[in-house]
Amino acid sequence: MKILVADDHDIIRRGLKHLLTSKPGWEVCGEAKTGREAVALAEQLKPEIVVMDIGMPELNGLEAARRIRKLMPKTEILILTLHFSDQLVRDIVEAGARAYIMKSDADRHQV
Repeated sequence: MKILVADDHDIIRRGLKHLLTSKPGWEVCGEAKTGREAVALAEQLKPEIVVMDIGMPELNGLEAARRIRKLMPKTEILILTLHFSDQLVRDIVEAGARAYIMKSDADRHQV
């Protein structure tokens, strides 16, 4: 399974890469520091999953998710966020993400 990790914080990207590559058959095929870079790498690398921070420079995670879904509708997107609200969940759904994870807890929330 090819996974693209997008977060503007190096330590988060490294931690996610370490966690994800510990699973047999999972490969982090690319890492992006900005939303624009995430869209470009997703188009180039064709990952099956994109794990993306919601707050990134140049293009936020929601807009990047919208663009990735438009380019590659079968790519699943997981949003990472520090914040939670009903409006945010609606925004995540509208952006085409499959799920979100709060950075402050390990629970995965399906949308």
